[in-house]
Amino acid sequence: MNSTQLKQMVTRRVAQAKEQARTMRRELTESDLPAGTLALAFAFGTLISTIPVPLLDMALAAFVMRRLGGRLPRAPFFGGMAVANNLVMAPLYASTPKVGGLALGWVGTHTPLVAPEAFLARILVGYLLIAAGLALGSFVLAQTGFRGYRFTQRQRFAN
Repeated sequence: MNSTQLKQMVTRRVAQAKEQARTMRRELTESDLPAGTLALAFAFGTLISTIPVPLLDMALAAFVMRRLGGRLPRAPFFGGMAVANNLVMAPLYASTPKVGGLALGWVGTHTPLVAPEAFLARILVGYLLIAAGLALGSFVLAQTGFRGYRFTQRQRFAN
C-alpha cells in the first residue's frame, strides 16, 4: 500500500464517518418522538456505557439495539454511549471505592465482612451509585435539552 492509497482510504473513512454523523443529527433534529423518549434512550445509552468490563458494554448495546431497535431511537442511544466513554469514566471508576465507602460507612465496623469483601462491597455500591447518578443526570439534561431545542424550533418557525 502506497501513500496515495492510504490517503484515499483515510478520506473514504472520514467521509463515511461524516455521513453517519449527519444521519444521526438528522434523526435527532427531525424526530417526531417525544423529548422524554429521546432522553430515555440517551440515559439508557449512558447507563450501558458505564459498564467497566471491556467489550461487555458493546455486546450489551448490540443486544439492546437488536431487540429494541424499532422502539429505541439510535441517535440518542449512541450519543449517550459516546458521552460516557472510557476517558470520562476512568476517574469515576477510580472513585468507586471512596463513594461506596461513604455510602456504606458502617461496612468495616459493624459487619462480619473481612477486608477484601468489604472493599469489593464498596466498589460495587460505589459503581452502582455512580452509574445510577450519571444515568439520572443524563436523562434530566437530555430531556431539558430536547425540550429546549423543540421550543426554539417552534419559536423560529412561528416568527
